[in-house]
Amino acid sequence: MTQINLPFQIGQIVEVKSFIRGYRGAWFRCKILDISNEKGELRYKFKYLDFPDEPLDNALVFETPKGGTESQLMLRPKYPPLYLESEYLNLESDNVEPLVVVHDSWKVGDLVDWLRDDIYWSGEIVEMRGRRACQIELLPKPEGEGDSYQDLCKNLRPRLDWSVEDGWKVPCTADGKKCAKIVTSKKEDGGIGDECETAKEQTKKTTKQVEGNEGLRLNIMESDGIEAAVLDIEELIVRIDWFKGILKPDVGEGAKCSWKYEDYRPSSSGM
Repeated sequence: MTQINLPFQIGQIVEVKSFIRGYRGAWFRCKILDISNEKGELRYKFKYLDFPDEPLDNALVFETPKGGTESQLMLRPKYPPLYLESEYLNLESDNVEPLVVVHDSWKVGDLVDWLRDDIYWSGEIVEMRGRRACQIELLPKPEGEGDSYQDLCKNLRPRLDWSVEDGWKVPCTADGKKCAKIVTSKKEDGGIGDECETAKEQTKKTTKQVEGNEGLRLNIMESDGIEAAVLDIEELIVRIDWFKGILKPDVGEGAKCSWKYEDYRPSSSGM
């Protein structure tokens, strides 16, 4: 799927993910040197900042890991500034750019990026070895290498997800926890919440967005591909079903409705 509205520019410092065997699930610091569209595929030319002797990489922006089923965005903005919770509490200036605030102590189950050889490898803490060391298990294949390593906790950072729509997000662990938070303003900060949103809270937030008056944004505004059009059709079907539920009259038992909702079916001639 080709996106043409990604917020990246030539000269920008970003992080790039790899699905190359031996480096699957690893994030590299890179600088964008060029942006091109070859045969409908968006490509960025990168320079590896921590490996200056490596050749330039003209990589696809969207890739599917071998054996995988879903295409993934392979780059994101540079990682936000990271603070321990105790450090953040003493931070005087009110920030505008996103910050990552992490608990002062790691625990089993935390989703992390592990720094090794100037590369961050995504994984999970599976065992604590005292307070300063732990056992990390990398993402399973095909998205990661699946190996396990022991190292110091000082070489960890919280694992984050990034998307064009939502920006930076802290992913939830298997038991619905999270080890960090994203902060854009200390004035609106309510502390690190361990619990992730429940399904009920997520549904309430989605309903509020649907009821808003921001207008309908279509995927075809950002992409001219067939997949974008298909996604728009699916989203419109969901919206129609939602409105049908709103318009459905609330009548008593045994009562008959004097009107009914009928789907509009265009003719084959398009008239």
